[in-house]
Amino acid sequence: MKPALLLLAYLCATPPVTEVVVGERESLSQLAERLLGDPLGASELKALNGLTSDAVPAGTVLKLPPEADRAKALGALTAARQAMAQAGAEASKHEEAAARLREAEAHFQTAQYQSAAQAADGAWRLVTPALAGRSSFQVSVDAEGATTVAVQTGPAVRVTAENVTQPVQAGEEVRVEKGQPPPAPRRPLAAPTLRKPDANARLKLVPARGKLGPVTLSWTAVQGATGYAVNVLSAQGTPVHQGTVAPAQLQLELPPLPAGRYRWSVRALSEGQKPAPAAERLFELVEDAVKLQVGSPAWK
Repeated sequence: MKPALLLLAYLCATPPVTEVVVGERESLSQLAERLLGDPLGASELKALNGLTSDAVPAGTVLKLPPEADRAKALGALTAARQAMAQAGAEASKHEEAAARLREAEAHFQTAQYQSAAQAADGAWRLVTPALAGRSSFQVSVDAEGATTVAVQTGPAVRVTAENVTQPVQAGEEVRVEKGQPPPAPRRPLAAPTLRKPDANARLKLVPARGKLGPVTLSWTAVQGATGYAVNVLSAQGTPVHQGTVAPAQLQLELPPLPAGRYRWSVRALSEGQKPAPAAERLFELVEDAVKLQVGSPAWK
């Protein structure tokens, strides 16, 4: 398995306004940092407003970048940068992709956001074939400048912002607010303690229509759980029951089953919080013969 990947979260934001008035003693780079979250955004403001100098008189009204277009271009650039970092310089078509990325960066700096997004997407497509078998993830930047990284498959992706790095595992996602480090990972939910049947219990039941039961499974509550996933398999691994129950429901009655051995587990669920591995127990169902007693010693 390849080392965990490094993902740099580029955090920028656009305000919901379309114009701004330059303040007293405020430079274009200061204005860009205040409104776009990036002093280098001064080049975007210059291009949008046809300026030839960084010196702008106080009271000047300037146009701001279109919110949706800039966010889309920024997301495409972030994805392309990360894909190239993953693929490495030895990847096929790396030089061509690097040229497309430089083109995208130039378009972005001159506020040509649609062209920047197209060029960045082109760079991403050139290197993605080299990423087969590696981590699959998505990067998006919203209008508030928050970056969300969602990992679908593969090794952990490392998200770095404000000199803090957090790994994001497959099946997880992390949202990094503008100017903030990645949030600390939440501890996994504890696994419920299985109560009944006891471990390796041998349950003798009278058969009815060729089956035995019902059998009731029970477990303890887990703080923070929004439900429980219950999984029951036969000794051969065939699914017998797979489903979820409400957080207040701490038991499940199984329908009558054929005689044999079964294993069961319960996993606590919570949105955005990874569950701990579920404990597993075994139980066996055996037929209990019906004893018939005709008469009694006292019968006459």
